Amino acid sequence: EDGLSLVFKKIPLLLLPFVLAKIPNFDLQYLRKSFYVFTMGLLVACLIYLGHASWLYLQGDDSRAFFSGHLTQVIANSHPTYLAYYLIFAIGFGLSDMYYSASRVPPIVIILFVFFFFIILMLTAGQTAFISMLLIFSFFILKFLSEEDRKKIKILTFSIVCCLLVGLFAANWASGNKSLENSGSDAWERSVLWESGIRATPDVIWGVGTGDYKQVLNAYYRAHNLPEFAVSNYNSHNQFIQIFFSNGLIGFLSVFLLLARPLYLSVRNQNAFGILTFFPFFIYGMTEVFLGRYQGVVFFALLHQTFVIYYHSRKPSFSLKDP
Repeated sequence: EDGLSLVFKKIPLLLLPFVLAKIPNFDLQYLRKSFYVFTMGLLVACLIYLGHASWLYLQGDDSRAFFSGHLTQVIANSHPTYLAYYLIFAIGFGLSDMYYSASRVPPIVIILFVFFFFIILMLTAGQTAFISMLLIFSFFILKFLSEEDRKKIKILTFSIVCCLLVGLFAANWASGNKSLENSGSDAWERSVLWESGIRATPDVIWGVGTGDYKQVLNAYYRAHNLPEFAVSNYNSHNQFIQIFFSNGLIGFLSVFLLLARPLYLSVRNQNAFGILTFFPFFIYGMTEVFLGRYQGVVFFALLHQTFVIYYHSRKPSFSLKDP
C-alpha cells in the first residue's frame, strides 16, 4: 500500500465538509435524521452478519461463526473492531433519544434496537468496546441519579442501562476467563507495538512518511527479533503513536486537533450526546488505529462534519446592534 492509496483513503475527510456545507439550515432534526439513516444501514449489515453466521452454523460449522472476525467475514473488508465502533454509537444514540424524549419512534422500538445492537456488540468481543460502553452507561446512570425530575421514560432508560451494564460485565468476565484458558491477555503485545512505533520513528517532526511506514516498521521488527509482527504487517495499534510515527509531531498535533475540535464544540454547546460520541474516539485511539481503514475514516468524518456543521448552523449569520 503506497502513499497515494493512503491519501485516497483519507478523501472523505476532505470532501464531506464541502458536501454537507451545501445543506441549508442543518438543524437538530437534520442531524438526527442523518443518524437514523446510519442506524438503519447498520441494522441491515447486522442482519446480514447474523444470517450468514446462522447459515454457516447450519451447514456444520461451529459456534465460532458468530464471533469476532468470523461474524463479519461475509462483507468484504469488514472488521469487528470497526463494527463495534458503529454499534457503540448507535446504542448511545438510541439511549439518548429515549432519555430526552426527542424521538417520535415508540420507546419499545428503540429498546428492541438497543438490545439487538448490544448483543451484536458482545459478539464482536472487543475490549475497547467495554470501556467505551462503560462510559456511556455511567453517564445515563449518574444523570438519572442527579436529577429530581424522573419521568417514566427516564426510569425506563435507567432500567435498560442497568440491565445492559450487568450484561456487559458478565460478558467481559466470561471472555476474560476464556482468554485465561487460552493464551492470556494481549496487553504485552500492545505495549511492544507501542514501543516499536516510538523507537522506530526516524524524524520527530515529519515522521517516516505516509507511504513508507510499513517498510520501516517491519524492518524494525525484524531487527529486534519480532519477525511474527513483520509477517502480520502490524501497525502500532495506537492512533496517536501511529500518526506520530508516520507523520511526526505535525501529524500528531493535526489529528489531535481534529479530535478535540468537535469535543470542544460539544462541551461549549452543552451537548451531552456529542461528548459521548467523540470522547470514546480518544479511548479507541489508545488501542487501535481507527483512521487506518477506510471504514474508520468514513465513520469519523461523517460524525465530525455533521456535528461541526450543526453547531455552526446554530450561530446567527448576522446580528443587529444598537448604535
